[in-house]
Amino acid sequence: MANLKPKLSMRTCAYTGVIIILSFASMTSLAQDSDSAVDTAMEDGSIEEVLVTAKLRNVLGDLVQERLKQEAVVDLLSADAMSRVGDSTVSAALLRVPGLTVVNDKFVYIRGLGERYSSTQLNGAVVPSPDLTRNVLPLDIFPTGILDSISVQKSYSADLPAAFGGGNIDIRTKGIPKDFTLDIEFGTGTNLDNDYFGWTYAGGSDDKYGTDDGTRALPTELGDAIQNFQGDLSIASILTGLRRTDSSASVADAQAVNSELATALNRNVDIKDKDLDPAGSLKATLGNKWYFGESEDWEFGFLTVAAYDNEWKNRFRTNRGLQFNADVVADQSSSTRTINEVGLTGALNFGLAYLGEHEISSNSLFLRNTEDEATIQTQTNNNFQLSDGQRLRNYAIRFEQRELVTNQIRGEHTLGENTQSVIGDRFQGLQNLLNEAEYSWYYSDSRAMTDIPNEVNISAIDQINSATGVFSTSIRSSGSAADYRFTTLQDDVESYGWDLKKPYYFDSSGNELTFSTGWDYAKKARSYYQTQFNIGTINSSGDVLEGSVSEVFSDQNILDANNGFDLSVGGIGTESYLAAQTIEGAYGKIDWLTSKDWRVVAGVRWEQFQQASLAINPLEFDTTVGQVVIPASGDLVDLVFVEDDYYPALSATKTLNEFWGARDFNLRFSLSETVSRPDLREISESTYIDPLTEFNVSGNPDLVTSSSKNYDIRAEWFFDNRDNVTISAFYKDIDAPIEAIEVDGSENNIFLTFINADSASLYGVEVEVVKGLDFLSNSLGTWTENFFVTSNFTLSDSEVDIGNSDLAQDARNPVRPLSQHSDKVFNFQLGFDSPNGKHNATLAYNTFSERLYFAGKVSSDDAYEQPFNSVNIAYSYYPSNRTTLDFKIKNLLDEELEIAQGFFRPDGQRLETDILSQTVGTSASIGFKYSFGE
Repeated sequence: MANLKPKLSMRTCAYTGVIIILSFASMTSLAQDSDSAVDTAMEDGSIEEVLVTAKLRNVLGDLVQERLKQEAVVDLLSADAMSRVGDSTVSAALLRVPGLTVVNDKFVYIRGLGERYSSTQLNGAVVPSPDLTRNVLPLDIFPTGILDSISVQKSYSADLPAAFGGGNIDIRTKGIPKDFTLDIEFGTGTNLDNDYFGWTYAGGSDDKYGTDDGTRALPTELGDAIQNFQGDLSIASILTGLRRTDSSASVADAQAVNSELATALNRNVDIKDKDLDPAGSLKATLGNKWYFGESEDWEFGFLTVAAYDNEWKNRFRTNRGLQFNADVVADQSSSTRTINEVGLTGALNFGLAYLGEHEISSNSLFLRNTEDEATIQTQTNNNFQLSDGQRLRNYAIRFEQRELVTNQIRGEHTLGENTQSVIGDRFQGLQNLLNEAEYSWYYSDSRAMTDIPNEVNISAIDQINSATGVFSTSIRSSGSAADYRFTTLQDDVESYGWDLKKPYYFDSSGNELTFSTGWDYAKKARSYYQTQFNIGTINSSGDVLEGSVSEVFSDQNILDANNGFDLSVGGIGTESYLAAQTIEGAYGKIDWLTSKDWRVVAGVRWEQFQQASLAINPLEFDTTVGQVVIPASGDLVDLVFVEDDYYPALSATKTLNEFWGARDFNLRFSLSETVSRPDLREISESTYIDPLTEFNVSGNPDLVTSSSKNYDIRAEWFFDNRDNVTISAFYKDIDAPIEAIEVDGSENNIFLTFINADSASLYGVEVEVVKGLDFLSNSLGTWTENFFVTSNFTLSDSEVDIGNSDLAQDARNPVRPLSQHSDKVFNFQLGFDSPNGKHNATLAYNTFSERLYFAGKVSSDDAYEQPFNSVNIAYSYYPSNRTTLDFKIKNLLDEELEIAQGFFRPDGQRLETDILSQTVGTSASIGFKYSFGE
């Protein structure tokens, strides 16, 4: 492991120490205080007040009853819990769950395993991803306002997808309300980094809605030209194309066509300063339920949610690289990014129920999350140094629109007493056989889309006067001085399935036996297209390159042949790809509840997996080559991966009453075999740029599936006042894990790819505590009864053996921790509930130890993401039972995202630097909610 130390201030260290001491103090007194609190309340007749206090301070544990009924190791978060802490997205909320960390504010890692080792579902169904770099869901697109709860299952059960190395996250959206509901919410806020002015540029008229009005769209002239001139827009190619119909066409004619095509690109992209507006949000919720029929046996209801938010924020980022033969930073860039983030949410749910035993519901969801970025970057490298009076300057704009549209319908049916009374005795034999049988089914159709139109990067040079410090800027003389990219991704997923469950009761023995079986199917199709154009200035004179971007690349300048501008098609030809995937699964399971309070669940899942990824070159028009990139073997069958296997799962739970002062005690054991599969993008031949780090990432079609054996044990104590303690231990043995490694790149750029390592192991322990501070009332006063703490921490270790494959031979550390694994994760929340119920507040702290970002090669050490200490404060005031006022502060310590890496000189000396550091900023917001419902 690299010798990279967490960069914590003295204030942060002291603060963390106080939190840990308080958390452990709460744990040690938990058992002895829980019973005494209830006993005292019963003696003095104040039981009603105690129950109210318990309800408020345990808002984070309001799903305990569901957790008790689970067969597996499950952690749950309710909507109230997420709102209480001020979490605005699913990814932010999951930071509070034991053993979970979040990467890039989007992807959740369970117990240190990457997102490929876990699965994410929406209401139990598979949905597509609108993320360019992964086929897993980016959880930052889900606002918590549409959620009912989140379930994180950490031990496998056969009814879930087998892609379960780390766990399964099920996002559950809100259902039908119990009565009339009408809520209106609005809010505003800002980020302290916004005190500086930001950047903007001329966009489209619909930017405020998070969509482009066509201003940024790929010009039809360029699309037609690619077809007409067979993917090559060079002057020579255009001349060849012109002479097919006009033999007298000249080079000047071809050059004029090339210039005309260049003017079709949107060059009104000058970046200018802007005073950033405060954030704004608006949300409305409307729903109702009606009862009808002679005995009101029928229920019908609906719920609709509409939300809009708009936020501006600055991000300051520095990238660094070390020169191997000197103790200096040879490559460094500093950039200021201004991001305008727009979110649109629409949800519409319907539900129809009969007799309380049959229900059919539909769920339609629309999510749009758009980030519009403008960036100015200055950079020095081996060829451009301030000491020589030069540096590079880059201008960039990027508009990324992500959307997810999902339509789901599901049904739940139980052959219970009410249904049987309606049926009568007409099917008595069948009724006896299926008594209390439960049948559920679902159908889900989803589409995810990402559109990045007119992503522009302009290269320039600053000439600096060493005496005065004044600089002048001109566009760089380069074959790609202006780079235009047009990117689209579409993911379509259709999934459906059913489950059948039948319980049997044995009165004489007190045993209960439940048989379950089910089947599901999911198919996914993905298309990714990237088209790139470059405006070159190699033959342009110095004078014409001076001025703003729009001045230099004006129609007049480009159309003047003497200025030497030329248009070309960029890229390497294999950025685009097509991919498809199908998964069919079936399972059987037995759930045995014994009279001795043992519950044993055994099941097995069969799953067939098929996947194919085709790198394509839309610019290839040679019929002997084709647009599909043929593998080295020449056989397209090699592009298709097919496997089917069985995945067993066994769990056992022992329940005790009045154990060590606890009302309920569970001891859980589980073991299983699961699988983790490479992402669609990871097995394609395509190359892409990671949007966070700007590292170049390429796929590896030789990747294979990883398999893992999982072992879990968990002890759970639940006390009468709803305090609880949970201790879990886990071990995972992984065969052929997929890891990111660094490979040779060009100049100072970092290139990453993926390989199958030989093996890996992961083991650790998790502890979670929910505890009221009323045990301190005797020494500190009764005011402590209004406070509670919830805390969890995870201690774990991992080891991966990279092996000796061709790509792995250059790895600096062949034995090291798993990628993205943090051996320490700590969460703490201090909550307050006023006795009159009008005020509550929460202080939330989250941190993780350094985690491996990617494995370095021989000349460079492994790169580690540094600890991030997050402190958030949320306060709510309830002036009336219809009104809520919220106030939130996030990232109170103003921590930054940092990735550090060591480098080695030829003499063996180790140098170290932060290869990336980026601000997050401290943000504050205020919100108001009014409820018109009953």
